[in-house]
Amino acid sequence: MKSLTLRIFRAPSGQWSGHLVVDGKVIGGISGCASPEVVRRAVSEQGFDPEAVEIEASPD
Repeated sequence: MKSLTLRIFRAPSGQWSGHLVVDGKVIGGISGCASPEVVRRAVSEQGFDPEAVEIEASPD
């Protein structure tokens, strides 16, 4: 079974986004979130359960 990773990052707009990644390929995503936790919650509500979550450090 292939591993699902959620990569959370801050978009140029300042909002948070996430990519669902399997074997280095983006298979889905979400954008326009207020925080990394909102990204995680939205992904979970859609039925995804990533094995790993990577959060990009904020460039503040």
